[in-house]
Amino acid sequence: MDSQESEKVSIAGAPGVDTDQRFECVGCGACCRGRFVPLTLAEAVTWLKRGHPVGVLLEAFDDSLWPVDSPEYAYNAGRSAPVIGGSGTLRVTVILAANAIPECPNLQKDGLCSVYLERPMVCRIYPMEISPFIELKPQAKDCPPESWQQGSLLASDQGLAMLVQQSRQTDRDDARRKVAVCESLGLTVAGWKGNGLVIHQPSVETLLAACESAEVDANPTDQPWQIKAEDPPLRAYLNAQSVPMADSPSDDYIFHAIPR
Repeated sequence: MDSQESEKVSIAGAPGVDTDQRFECVGCGACCRGRFVPLTLAEAVTWLKRGHPVGVLLEAFDDSLWPVDSPEYAYNAGRSAPVIGGSGTLRVTVILAANAIPECPNLQKDGLCSVYLERPMVCRIYPMEISPFIELKPQAKDCPPESWQQGSLLASDQGLAMLVQQSRQTDRDDARRKVAVCESLGLTVAGWKGNGLVIHQPSVETLLAACESAEVDANPTDQPWQIKAEDPPLRAYLNAQSVPMADSPSDDYIFHAIPR
């Protein structure tokens, strides 16, 4: 199943929104604090030009996580790019993420966004989930209860649905170029999808130059990639598959384990 077929599947039952679920932003600013904000490649360039840092979050997988003819594989393969992983091929997903820890640099003292009309797509979509395989759960969001007791019906918001589709398409369009950016900077250590993320934090100037110089039709090179994993069973599995491991401690990145 290709990515376009996966898109049809995702729209049919997604993104897991209760048909009676309402939402209205009350301007509390909670979603602007304590997080990384995923950006498109173009948004990352704009963010960096404002002088704000962008983290590079990397995860990789192969065809052992899902059947290759499944919607899950098609969705994740579409937003990733193939790289060399030992004697085989891995797929790497690059997430360019604005640093909003402890809070977004565009959040004003009055709780409003100083770049509201140019805010990232993911901010326009929030609190909706972009992944078609993640159910929207109000209790998992930072928004206060009153946000969920008023406003429009999320499931029938066609403008929001179009933004979700646009975000997914941009993920696919950017995938190869983002991996090429990473390879140009030597950022070739990734976490294993579902187990952890490797977070690289290049300087604003370095990442901006790499993003701006990357060719639109760029393809990843033949640079070898490594996986960082601290879970013993996963390490044993990856070693058995001859996947190169990043064993030595490094100051070049942060490994963020994903709780299970």
